[in-house]
Amino acid sequence: MTTQLTAEEREALLEQRDALTAEAKANWGDPQWRAAMAQAITDAIYWGFTHEDLLGLMTTVETTDEGGRIFVKETRGLRAFWTARGAYIEASTLHSEVFEMKPDPIGFHVYEFDQKLRNNFGETQQTLIDLGIERLSAEVNLRMLRLFEAAVPIGSAQYVSGAGVSLTAVDDAIDQVIDESRDQTITIVGRRTMVGQIATQIGTNTMFLPNTNEEILRTGVLGTYRGAQIAYLTNWKDDQDVSFFPANEMFVIGRDASKAGFWGGLENMEWTDNNWYWHYIAKREFGAIVHRPERLRRIVDTTKTP
Repeated sequence: MTTQLTAEEREALLEQRDALTAEAKANWGDPQWRAAMAQAITDAIYWGFTHEDLLGLMTTVETTDEGGRIFVKETRGLRAFWTARGAYIEASTLHSEVFEMKPDPIGFHVYEFDQKLRNNFGETQQTLIDLGIERLSAEVNLRMLRLFEAAVPIGSAQYVSGAGVSLTAVDDAIDQVIDESRDQTITIVGRRTMVGQIATQIGTNTMFLPNTNEEILRTGVLGTYRGAQIAYLTNWKDDQDVSFFPANEMFVIGRDASKAGFWGGLENMEWTDNNWYWHYIAKREFGAIVHRPERLRRIVDTTKTP
Protein backbone atom coordinates (compact mmCIF):
# COMPACT_ATOMS: atom_id res chain seq x y z
CA MET A 1 0.00 0.00 0.00
CA THR A 2 1.48 3.30 -1.07
CA THR A 3 0.59 6.97 -0.72
CA GLN A 4 0.86 9.71 -3.32
CA LEU A 5 4.04 11.77 -2.94
CA THR A 6 4.20 15.51 -3.43
CA ALA A 7 6.57 17.05 -5.99
CA GLU A 8 8.84 18.19 -3.15
CA GLU A 9 8.94 14.71 -1.61
CA ARG A 10 9.79 13.15 -4.98
CA GLU A 11 12.57 15.68 -5.50
CA ALA A 12 14.00 14.93 -2.06
CA LEU A 13 13.97 11.19 -2.75
CA LEU A 14 15.77 11.69 -6.06
CA GLU A 15 18.44 13.74 -4.32
CA GLN A 16 18.91 11.04 -1.68
CA ARG A 17 19.15 8.38 -4.38
CA ASP A 18 21.81 10.28 -6.32
CA ALA A 19 23.80 11.07 -3.16
CA LEU A 20 23.82 7.39 -2.16
CA THR A 21 24.97 6.34 -5.64
CA ALA A 22 27.82 8.86 -5.46
CA GLU A 23 28.77 7.53 -2.04
CA ALA A 24 28.77 3.96 -3.39
CA LYS A 25 31.12 4.89 -6.25
CA ALA A 26 33.54 6.48 -3.79
CA ASN A 27 33.47 3.69 -1.19
CA TRP A 28 32.72 0.44 -3.01
CA GLY A 29 36.24 -0.89 -2.47
CA ASP A 30 35.82 -0.60 1.32
CA PRO A 31 34.47 -3.88 2.76
CA GLN A 32 33.33 -2.15 5.94
CA TRP A 33 31.25 0.34 3.96
CA ARG A 34 29.60 -2.46 1.95
CA ALA A 35 28.87 -4.40 5.15
CA ALA A 36 27.32 -1.28 6.70
CA MET A 37 25.13 -0.75 3.61
CA ALA A 38 24.04 -4.40 3.68
CA GLN A 39 23.07 -4.01 7.33
CA ALA A 40 21.15 -0.83 6.53
CA ILE A 41 19.21 -2.71 3.84
CA THR A 42 18.51 -5.53 6.30
CA ASP A 43 17.34 -3.13 9.02
CA ALA A 44 14.97 -1.39 6.58
CA ILE A 45 13.50 -4.71 5.40
CA TYR A 46 13.07 -5.90 8.99
CA TRP A 47 11.38 -2.65 10.04
CA GLY A 48 9.10 -2.65 7.01
CA PHE A 49 8.08 -6.27 7.52
CA THR A 50 7.38 -5.72 11.22
CA HIS A 51 5.20 -2.66 10.65
CA GLU A 52 3.34 -3.67 7.48
CA ASP A 53 2.60 -7.34 8.13
CA LEU A 54 -0.86 -8.60 9.21
CA LEU A 55 0.46 -11.69 10.96
CA GLY A 56 -0.37 -10.36 14.43
CA LEU A 57 -4.06 -10.14 13.47
CA MET A 58 -4.20 -13.76 12.33
CA THR A 59 -2.23 -15.59 15.00
CA THR A 60 -0.47 -15.30 18.33
CA VAL A 61 3.13 -14.29 17.60
CA GLU A 62 6.12 -14.94 19.85
CA THR A 63 9.70 -13.88 19.20
CA THR A 64 12.74 -15.39 20.86
CA ASP A 65 16.52 -15.19 20.47
CA GLU A 66 18.40 -17.33 18.01
CA GLY A 67 18.57 -20.81 19.52
CA GLY A 68 15.67 -20.04 21.87
CA ARG A 69 12.64 -22.25 22.43
CA ILE A 70 8.95 -21.52 21.76
CA PHE A 71 6.16 -23.71 23.11
CA VAL A 72 2.42 -24.12 22.73
CA LYS A 73 1.15 -24.89 26.22
CA GLU A 74 -2.35 -25.44 27.58
CA THR A 75 -3.04 -26.32 31.21
CA ARG A 76 -6.26 -28.00 32.32
CA GLY A 77 -7.68 -29.78 35.32
CA LEU A 78 -8.45 -27.01 37.80
CA ARG A 79 -11.98 -27.39 39.19
CA ALA A 80 -14.04 -25.37 41.68
CA PHE A 81 -16.38 -27.06 44.16
CA TRP A 82 -19.34 -25.90 46.25
CA THR A 83 -19.02 -27.04 49.87
CA ALA A 84 -20.56 -26.47 53.24
CA ARG A 85 -18.84 -23.93 55.46
CA GLY A 86 -15.69 -25.46 56.91
CA ALA A 87 -15.96 -28.59 54.74
CA TYR A 88 -13.06 -30.17 52.85
CA ILE A 89 -12.51 -28.87 49.30
CA GLU A 90 -11.59 -31.57 46.83
CA ALA A 91 -8.15 -31.25 45.25
CA SER A 92 -7.68 -30.73 41.51
CA THR A 93 -4.94 -32.31 39.46
CA LEU A 94 -3.42 -30.00 36.87
CA HIS A 95 -2.01 -31.39 33.66
CA SER A 96 -0.35 -29.53 30.82
CA GLU A 97 -0.19 -30.29 27.14
CA VAL A 98 3.09 -28.90 25.77
CA PHE A 99 4.31 -28.84 22.17
CA GLU A 100 7.64 -27.34 21.17
CA MET A 101 7.62 -25.44 17.89
CA LYS A 102 10.48 -25.77 15.44
CA PRO A 103 11.63 -23.08 12.97
CA ASP A 104 12.32 -23.22 9.25
CA PRO A 105 14.58 -20.69 7.50
CA ILE A 106 13.01 -18.20 5.07
CA GLY A 107 15.25 -15.96 3.00
CA PHE A 108 16.34 -14.69 -0.40
CA HIS A 109 19.58 -14.33 -2.35
CA VAL A 110 20.17 -11.72 -5.06
CA TYR A 111 23.22 -10.74 -7.09
CA GLU A 112 24.14 -7.99 -9.53
CA PHE A 113 27.14 -7.12 -11.69
CA ASP A 114 29.51 -5.06 -9.56
CA GLN A 115 29.99 -2.16 -12.01
CA LYS A 116 26.27 -1.87 -12.80
CA LEU A 117 25.42 -1.83 -9.10
CA ARG A 118 27.96 0.88 -8.23
CA ASN A 119 26.53 3.19 -10.86
CA ASN A 120 22.93 2.71 -9.75
CA PHE A 121 23.23 1.83 -6.07
CA GLY A 122 20.67 4.32 -4.73
CA GLU A 123 17.80 2.98 -6.85
CA THR A 124 18.87 -0.65 -6.50
CA GLN A 125 18.97 -0.38 -2.72
CA GLN A 126 15.39 0.92 -2.53
CA THR A 127 14.14 -1.70 -4.96
CA LEU A 128 15.79 -4.42 -2.89
CA ILE A 129 14.20 -3.09 0.31
CA ASP A 130 10.73 -2.86 -1.23
CA LEU A 131 10.89 -6.34 -2.79
CA GLY A 132 12.44 -7.84 0.35
CA ILE A 133 9.57 -6.59 2.51
CA GLU A 134 7.02 -7.75 -0.05
CA ARG A 135 8.44 -11.24 -0.56
CA LEU A 136 8.98 -11.96 3.14
CA SER A 137 5.48 -10.76 4.02
CA ALA A 138 3.96 -12.76 1.18
CA GLU A 139 5.78 -15.98 2.03
CA VAL A 140 5.15 -15.82 5.79
CA ASN A 141 1.46 -15.01 5.33
CA LEU A 142 1.19 -17.71 2.68
CA ARG A 143 2.67 -20.22 5.13
CA MET A 144 -0.01 -19.28 7.68
CA LEU A 145 -2.84 -19.50 5.13
CA ARG A 146 -1.60 -22.88 3.90
CA LEU A 147 -1.67 -24.10 7.50
CA PHE A 148 -5.22 -22.79 7.90
CA GLU A 149 -6.23 -24.59 4.68
CA ALA A 150 -4.64 -27.82 5.89
CA ALA A 151 -6.40 -27.49 9.25
CA VAL A 152 -9.79 -26.84 7.55
CA PRO A 153 -9.91 -29.04 4.44
CA ILE A 154 -12.91 -29.57 2.16
CA GLY A 155 -15.50 -31.57 4.09
CA SER A 156 -14.47 -30.17 7.47
CA ALA A 157 -17.16 -28.82 9.81
CA GLN A 158 -15.30 -25.49 9.64
CA TYR A 159 -15.42 -25.35 5.79
CA VAL A 160 -18.18 -23.19 4.24
CA SER A 161 -18.75 -22.83 0.49
CA GLY A 162 -21.41 -21.31 -1.72
CA ALA A 163 -22.17 -18.96 -4.59
CA GLY A 164 -20.93 -15.55 -3.54
CA VAL A 165 -20.31 -14.42 0.02
CA SER A 166 -23.36 -14.99 2.18
CA LEU A 167 -23.63 -12.48 5.02
CA THR A 168 -25.59 -15.09 6.97
CA ALA A 169 -22.68 -17.51 6.60
CA VAL A 170 -20.25 -14.80 7.72
CA ASP A 171 -22.42 -13.98 10.74
CA ASP A 172 -22.60 -17.65 11.70
CA ALA A 173 -18.83 -18.03 11.29
CA ILE A 174 -18.14 -15.01 13.50
CA ASP A 175 -20.51 -16.26 16.20
CA GLN A 176 -19.02 -19.76 16.17
CA VAL A 177 -15.41 -18.57 16.27
CA ILE A 178 -16.09 -16.05 19.04
CA ASP A 179 -17.89 -18.78 21.00
CA GLU A 180 -14.86 -21.09 20.76
CA SER A 181 -12.10 -18.51 21.15
CA ARG A 182 -10.71 -17.31 24.47
CA ASP A 183 -8.64 -14.47 23.02
CA GLN A 184 -11.68 -12.77 21.44
CA THR A 185 -9.47 -11.14 18.79
CA ILE A 186 -11.33 -12.18 15.65
CA THR A 187 -10.26 -11.23 12.12
CA ILE A 188 -11.84 -11.80 8.72
CA VAL A 189 -8.96 -11.94 6.26
CA GLY A 190 -8.69 -12.44 2.50
CA ARG A 191 -8.01 -10.62 -0.73
CA ARG A 192 -10.14 -7.63 -1.67
CA THR A 193 -12.10 -9.87 -4.06
CA MET A 194 -13.62 -11.56 -0.99
CA VAL A 195 -13.61 -9.10 1.89
CA GLY A 196 -14.81 -6.39 -0.50
CA GLN A 197 -18.05 -8.33 -0.92
CA ILE A 198 -18.61 -8.17 2.84
CA ALA A 199 -17.85 -4.45 3.00
CA THR A 200 -20.34 -3.81 0.18
CA GLN A 201 -23.13 -5.78 1.86
CA ILE A 202 -22.64 -4.29 5.33
CA GLY A 203 -21.74 -0.76 4.27
CA THR A 204 -24.99 0.66 5.70
CA ASN A 205 -25.14 -1.71 8.66
CA THR A 206 -24.83 0.10 11.98
CA MET A 207 -22.77 -2.82 13.30
CA PHE A 208 -20.06 -2.07 10.73
CA LEU A 209 -17.55 0.54 11.89
CA PRO A 210 -15.39 1.63 8.93
CA ASN A 211 -11.85 2.86 9.45
CA THR A 212 -10.48 6.08 8.04
CA ASN A 213 -8.45 5.97 4.83
CA GLU A 214 -5.31 6.64 6.89
CA GLU A 215 -6.00 3.66 9.14
CA ILE A 216 -6.70 1.41 6.15
CA LEU A 217 -3.41 2.41 4.52
CA ARG A 218 -1.49 1.86 7.74
CA THR A 219 -3.04 -1.39 8.96
CA GLY A 220 -4.92 -2.94 6.02
CA VAL A 221 -8.01 -3.18 8.26
CA LEU A 222 -11.18 -1.93 6.53
CA GLY A 223 -13.23 -1.77 9.69
CA THR A 224 -14.98 -3.81 12.38
CA TYR A 225 -18.13 -5.88 11.94
CA ARG A 226 -19.89 -7.64 14.85
CA GLY A 227 -16.65 -7.64 16.84
CA ALA A 228 -14.47 -8.94 14.01
CA GLN A 229 -11.83 -6.93 12.18
CA ILE A 230 -12.02 -7.03 8.38
CA ALA A 231 -8.52 -7.07 6.89
CA TYR A 232 -7.47 -7.52 3.30
CA LEU A 233 -4.32 -9.15 2.01
CA THR A 234 -2.34 -7.36 -0.65
CA ASN A 235 -2.49 -9.28 -3.93
CA TRP A 236 1.23 -10.02 -3.95
CA LYS A 237 2.55 -11.82 -7.03
CA ASP A 238 5.67 -13.88 -7.49
CA ASP A 239 8.39 -13.40 -10.10
CA GLN A 240 6.17 -15.22 -12.63
CA ASP A 241 3.28 -12.78 -11.95
CA VAL A 242 1.24 -15.49 -10.20
CA SER A 243 -0.79 -14.41 -7.17
CA PHE A 244 0.30 -15.83 -3.83
CA PHE A 245 -3.20 -15.95 -2.36
CA PRO A 246 -6.41 -17.34 -3.89
CA ALA A 247 -9.07 -14.83 -4.94
CA ASN A 248 -12.01 -17.03 -3.94
CA GLU A 249 -11.53 -17.73 -0.24
CA MET A 250 -11.18 -16.00 3.10
CA PHE A 251 -10.93 -16.97 6.74
CA VAL A 252 -12.66 -15.99 9.95
CA ILE A 253 -9.85 -16.45 12.43
CA GLY A 254 -9.59 -16.52 16.18
CA ARG A 255 -6.09 -15.34 16.97
CA ASP A 256 -5.64 -18.14 19.51
CA ALA A 257 -6.39 -20.86 16.93
CA SER A 258 -2.71 -20.92 16.07
CA LYS A 259 0.71 -19.71 17.09
CA ALA A 260 3.64 -18.38 15.08
CA GLY A 261 7.21 -17.78 16.16
CA PHE A 262 10.33 -15.97 14.99
CA TRP A 263 13.77 -17.08 16.12
CA GLY A 264 16.19 -14.16 16.11
CA GLY A 265 16.17 -11.20 13.76
CA LEU A 266 16.85 -10.85 10.06
CA GLU A 267 20.43 -11.90 9.27
CA ASN A 268 22.45 -10.90 6.21
CA MET A 269 25.61 -11.68 4.29
CA GLU A 270 27.20 -9.77 1.40
CA TRP A 271 30.24 -10.44 -0.77
CA THR A 272 31.73 -9.95 -4.20
CA ASP A 273 32.73 -13.09 -6.07
CA ASN A 274 35.64 -13.68 -8.46
CA ASN A 275 33.48 -12.74 -11.46
CA TRP A 276 32.74 -9.24 -10.09
CA TYR A 277 29.22 -10.01 -9.01
CA TRP A 278 27.93 -8.60 -5.73
CA HIS A 279 25.77 -11.00 -3.66
CA TYR A 280 23.30 -10.24 -0.86
CA ILE A 281 21.54 -12.85 1.28
CA ALA A 282 18.93 -12.24 4.00
CA LYS A 283 17.52 -14.99 6.22
CA ARG A 284 15.17 -15.37 9.16
CA GLU A 285 13.74 -18.37 11.01
CA PHE A 286 9.98 -18.82 11.28
CA GLY A 287 7.61 -21.54 12.44
CA ALA A 288 3.87 -21.89 13.00
CA ILE A 289 1.21 -24.37 14.08
CA VAL A 290 -2.61 -24.52 14.08
CA HIS A 291 -3.61 -26.27 17.30
CA ARG A 292 -7.27 -25.19 17.61
CA PRO A 293 -8.95 -25.54 14.18
CA GLU A 294 -12.38 -25.17 15.79
CA ARG A 295 -11.49 -21.47 16.19
CA LEU A 296 -11.31 -21.07 12.39
CA ARG A 297 -13.80 -20.87 9.55
CA ARG A 298 -12.81 -21.11 5.87
CA ILE A 299 -15.30 -19.50 3.46
CA VAL A 300 -15.05 -20.22 -0.28
CA ASP A 301 -16.90 -18.47 -3.12
CA THR A 302 -17.61 -21.14 -5.75
CA THR A 303 -18.36 -18.54 -8.43
CA LYS A 304 -14.77 -17.21 -8.45
CA THR A 305 -11.61 -18.80 -9.73
CA PRO A 306 -8.74 -19.10 -7.20
